[in-house]
Amino acid sequence: MTFTLYGYDGNTRSRVVRIVAAAEGIELNHFEVIPRRGVNKAEYMARFPRSQGKIPGLEGPNIKLTETLSIAMYLASIHGKAKLLGDGSPEQTAEIISWASWANQEFLPTAAQWFRPLIPSPTDQAPYNKDAVEAGKKKTLDSLEYLEKHLEGRQYLVTDHITLADIMLVVYVSRLFEWVLGQQWKDEHPAIMQYFENVVKHDAVRQVIPREDLIFIEEETPIEDPRLRSV
Repeated sequence: MTFTLYGYDGNTRSRVVRIVAAAEGIELNHFEVIPRRGVNKAEYMARFPRSQGKIPGLEGPNIKLTETLSIAMYLASIHGKAKLLGDGSPEQTAEIISWASWANQEFLPTAAQWFRPLIPSPTDQAPYNKDAVEAGKKKTLDSLEYLEKHLEGRQYLVTDHITLADIMLVVYVSRLFEWVLGQQWKDEHPAIMQYFENVVKHDAVRQVIPREDLIFIEEETPIEDPRLRSV
């Protein structure tokens, strides 16, 4: 059974889907769609009108899906060999989905409110508003403090092995390490850092994001308009 994933290699949510597919041994064909740059956007929206141009999308035998969580859950449930949705108990599955939904619907959008406007881009610069960026930073850091406490004494979020929730959260946290969180913050949060290492060492994660592709900045990115930094 072969599926086509619509998105692009560096896209955060597309990476989640690719890792799930790798963990389950599911073959994916790739159709590049970069909505902000207009790359194949019209064709994508014609195939997935409900997407409103947001990626990723998945197409396979008798199915078309949008929404990252829906796609990831579907792929994880086809064979279920990696147990990404847990041991089969309704309680454990519900907890995994709860964490995954929180990561996708709450954590990433809030984190992006902090880091996206600080990323310099000559073609699709995100709007910069200092108050909004500072609000995103505060809420993200509060969430990370909660996560640090939750992970103390744990290897993973819910079970004793990697699940969909871990894949989603670690892929999203990696963007913070790449763009805004410096070494001092990492040193002060050992539980999160150990958890991060536990997840990224898995074969399926390394297939999609090789260790050398993970970026860790040394100093926290200051809150200022990146267009002014480049002048």
